[in-house]
Amino acid sequence: MTYLSAKEHRKVVFEARALLLVYGCVATVAVMTGSALLLVYWLGPVLLAQPALRAFLLAEHTGCPEVPEMTRNTRTTLTVRLVRLLGWNMPYHAEHHLHPSVPFHALPRLHTRIVDRLAHVSSGYRTAHREIRATFR
Repeated sequence: MTYLSAKEHRKVVFEARALLLVYGCVATVAVMTGSALLLVYWLGPVLLAQPALRAFLLAEHTGCPEVPEMTRNTRTTLTVRLVRLLGWNMPYHAEHHLHPSVPFHALPRLHTRIVDRLAHVSSGYRTAHREIRATFR
């Protein structure tokens, strides 16, 4: 299934190439100047945060059917307050996709109103990842 028109596809390719060019320029300047700032302020934090970010993002759609209905193709993950705070309530991901104009602080309230319509609600990230692994078996 193709989600992008030919015009949109060209935009995405252009953006990806532009970002690679910027990253390459930053890396080149860092190497040429012998500066460790790139490692300290960019690559270090990225490498430290990626495992948690991947676990967080993987739970949003992976293992859900590729169908147009947002109640079925997106997962809500019920988690602790700190994770919800750091992620601006994006663990309420199905709610966010169903009603993108609802501000982040109102997503928990929206969840209580529509939870019975959602196909994928996981009680935490461990549970979500177990459910995802089960879809690959």
